[in-house]
Amino acid sequence: MAESFLFLLAAASDLPQGQVSLADLAAAQALGLDQVLALRIFACPPDWPGCLETLVEDGLAHSGGADPFASVPPGGRQPGERSLRCDALVPVLDPASLCLGVYAVSGPSPGQIHCLAYLPLAEIENETCWFYPTDNGNYLSWQSQRPRTFLPGRLPAGEPASQAAEFQPEELRLLWSLLADDTALTCVGLTYRGRRIEWSIQPLARESEEAASVWTWFQLDDLNPQPWQRLDRIETSPRR
Repeated sequence: MAESFLFLLAAASDLPQGQVSLADLAAAQALGLDQVLALRIFACPPDWPGCLETLVEDGLAHSGGADPFASVPPGGRQPGERSLRCDALVPVLDPASLCLGVYAVSGPSPGQIHCLAYLPLAEIENETCWFYPTDNGNYLSWQSQRPRTFLPGRLPAGEPASQAAEFQPEELRLLWSLLADDTALTCVGLTYRGRRIEWSIQPLARESEEAASVWTWFQLDDLNPQPWQRLDRIETSPRR
């Protein structure tokens, strides 16, 4: 019988075993993942004078992460060019303390769910990825970490179902990336057979207030001995 997979990130003691329900998985996932990093990167217009502090003072670069260059006249950019280059929600992972549980779902929704395997993230083969643009120029990045509740992970929509017996742990990869001016790689997710596992975020009834954030102005220049250079950095408080 064809089956699909669900993936769970939690401490080993919190991973449900045997025959389980979606409610069991959701409860365990809430214990394992509870923070998300929001990341956006914007290309600076060619004629921007280059003052991050002014953007903050004018309310254009704020904790909400909206495009600070949205009001730039069309003449300030190339035709069809958009300033937003990256818009990602990255689960905040601690590989040293988390295990990955893999579950098979068979039959009509929600069907039967049973545990196929589980293994520590530290035992999964590593692979690097890149969030940042590669074109030379000036950019602004916005980062904000806030609490969120995640649902069990799935492969991208439209992926063909598989036989449970076909699951191959060696096809898993743990993704690492440099974010902004981090001094070390950051764990940003997993893939299975080259396809990124997606952890959906449960929507909030309402956002009481925006979290604090960090704006960074940086430059990419592949002719420089240090191609990535931070030019300025400002923390912004939540808007009331």
